[in-house]
Amino acid sequence: MVPRLMTNKHIYIVAAEKSGDELGAGLVRQLRKQTDGNITLSAIGGSALAAEGLESAIDISPLSILGFIEGLKSYPVIMERVAQATDAIITSKADAAVLIDSWGFMARVAKRLKKQGFRGKIIKYVAPQVWAMREGRAKVLAGLVDHLLTIHSFDAPYFTKHGLNTVYVGNPVFDEDYCGGDGAGLRREYNIPDEAPVLVMLFGSRLSEIQRLAEPFGDAMYILKKTLPNLIIVSPVSDTISEDVLAAAAQYRTLQDVILLKEDRKLDCFAAADAAIACSGTVTSQLAIAGVPTVVGYKLNALTFMIASRLYKPDYMSIVNIAAGAELMPEFMQNDCTGENLAGAVLAYLHDKQTRTNASQALRTATAKMRSGDETKNQNSNARAAKAVLGLFNRS
Repeated sequence: MVPRLMTNKHIYIVAAEKSGDELGAGLVRQLRKQTDGNITLSAIGGSALAAEGLESAIDISPLSILGFIEGLKSYPVIMERVAQATDAIITSKADAAVLIDSWGFMARVAKRLKKQGFRGKIIKYVAPQVWAMREGRAKVLAGLVDHLLTIHSFDAPYFTKHGLNTVYVGNPVFDEDYCGGDGAGLRREYNIPDEAPVLVMLFGSRLSEIQRLAEPFGDAMYILKKTLPNLIIVSPVSDTISEDVLAAAAQYRTLQDVILLKEDRKLDCFAAADAAIACSGTVTSQLAIAGVPTVVGYKLNALTFMIASRLYKPDYMSIVNIAAGAELMPEFMQNDCTGENLAGAVLAYLHDKQTRTNASQALRTATAKMRSGDETKNQNSNARAAKAVLGLFNRS
């Protein structure tokens, strides 16, 4: 149990992207629960934090970018948002700022908070992936923030050696099993015959991802539909990217047969699916936990890819593959991310039930190991994060 706060504290939560927004919303729920509401909360974020009653002080939509070149192109907008975010935090006189994920943006916010004399605690939630590339960021982060909450058990040594107080809280993705969807109900709703195979397609959460993957995903769909005319393709899409997906479908006619659903139907799609094609990201872990055989695709700006390929250490993109040390989900990056390659890998699952069953079991086994090796497995990760944040006040 966390000792109750003696006085009401004000915590400012900052999230610049969808995944961070969802992480922040989970943290908010637990902060309120663990303090019986004796806490003041403010936020910069998106729809998930807004659903918790925390309307964003600034528009974060331009911040959903990835890559070196993309960051340079958006630099003026990023710096404008950095100034707006830090001004909002300082004006609020918050006792702490929790900066979630989004390394480039949050590092600049932390630096400006320090420069502007912010007296509250600066807490980074989710460490930069220094185990994958650019280990020097660990030392940089140690000079920018007061505390770090990590979601990977192997993060801490990279940061503690630089004197940064680091607490492992666990990954909220593994708090859910993603197996509770109503696949049969979705099939009935859309009159999908029992014998018709279903593919779930996940485009990503950033505009740049959708724009770069629309063509190879569309080409894959064309090949798959020619081979399996009765194939049904569904895609759960968040409100924040729905217009971008529709724009991509208008440009690439091969995408127009996709059944677009609200994001809250994601688990139903997982339950109905025989296989998936997905943009690399958190959703691949969710698919793995659900046991959906998945093919992963990703493309970056050419110059960004050239730089990243020289720095990136792991053999795989997906955290499940990295943890397993094997390509449990076939991955196609950059020039290899073609419709032909994606379709060929998916057809191996759609054509053969045993291959599909074996892949599903391997994914379930791998993610079960990831959970069993997690010392937080009997505790909610959001709860541990809130406990760690509140514990900083109880120690001071």
